[in-house]
Amino acid sequence: MDIKKFVLSYYSNASGDFHIKEITEPQEALSLHNHDYYQIYYLKSGRLIHHLENVSAELKASDVFIIPPNLPHYIEKASNDVCFYSISFMPEYMSEIVKFNPFVADFIHCVTELSGEGVEPSLTLRREDVALADVLVLKIMQEFSADTTGKEHVIRSSLALLLSVFARAYLEDKCENVRFASEREAILHCIGYIKNHLSDRVTLKEMAQRTAMSKSSFCENFRKVTGETFHHYIRRERMEAAADLIKSGKLVFEVAMELGYRDPSTFYRNFKDHFGVSPSEYK
Repeated sequence: MDIKKFVLSYYSNASGDFHIKEITEPQEALSLHNHDYYQIYYLKSGRLIHHLENVSAELKASDVFIIPPNLPHYIEKASNDVCFYSISFMPEYMSEIVKFNPFVADFIHCVTELSGEGVEPSLTLRREDVALADVLVLKIMQEFSADTTGKEHVIRSSLALLLSVFARAYLEDKCENVRFASEREAILHCIGYIKNHLSDRVTLKEMAQRTAMSKSSFCENFRKVTGETFHHYIRRERMEAAADLIKSGKLVFEVAMELGYRDPSTFYRNFKDHFGVSPSEYK
C-alpha cells in the first residue's frame, strides 16, 4: 500500500517549524500517510477513529493523540460533526521545551522511541485538565493567526504547558497502571526518564517499581536492551553529560553539582575512570 509523505511546508501559512489549524473536513489524513514532523490532534467535537498499523481507537471530544515523525497512520470520520485542532511542529521546535521541562522530555522520548509499538492511538485527559487544554489550544490558535509582539514565545510557552497536560495523561496511565506493552517498552521508558533526570538520585528500586518488575528481572531486561548494567549506564550517561558541560565552559565543581554529585571527589574519580584523565586535564 502506498504511503503519502507530507512535509510541514505543505501548509502554506506554516511558520517554518510550526503550524496549527482547525479542521472540520479532513481530506488527506483519511488515507495512510506519514510526515516529517510531530502532529497532535485535539478533538473539539464529534468522533473520529485513529488507525495505527496494528491498533485503532475511537476519539471523542477532548481526546487527543500525538504522532511522531515517520509513523504511518490515518483517520476515519465516525460522525458528521467532527471538528478538531491539528498542531504540527518540527523536532527542532521541541529542543528548547524539552531542555527545560523533563516531564515533557519523558513524554516525547516515549512517543518517539516507542514508535509503532508503544504509541497510544488516543489519550483521554483528566476531567479537570480539559478546560485548561481548551484554553491553551485557543490561545495558540489566536497567537498563530495574529501579528503580535512576542507571539512565537507565547506559542512555545503555551505548547509546553499543553504538552505537560498530555504528558500527565500518558505517563500516569503508563506508570501508575503499569500497562507497558512489553519489557522492552518499559526499559525504554526508564531510559528516557534517566536521561532527563541525571541530576537526581535515580535508584534501581525506583525503576523496578516504575516498571512493576523485580529488581533482578529489571536488571536482566535492562542489560538486554542497553548492553550495559543499570549502574554502569547511569554513570556513563552522567560522564558524557559532564564532558559536554565542561566543553561548554562550566567550572568542574559546577558540573559535579549539576549532575547530582554531592561529593566532588566521587565525581573526579568516576570521570577519570571513564575518560582516563581528570576533569581539569580534560578541560
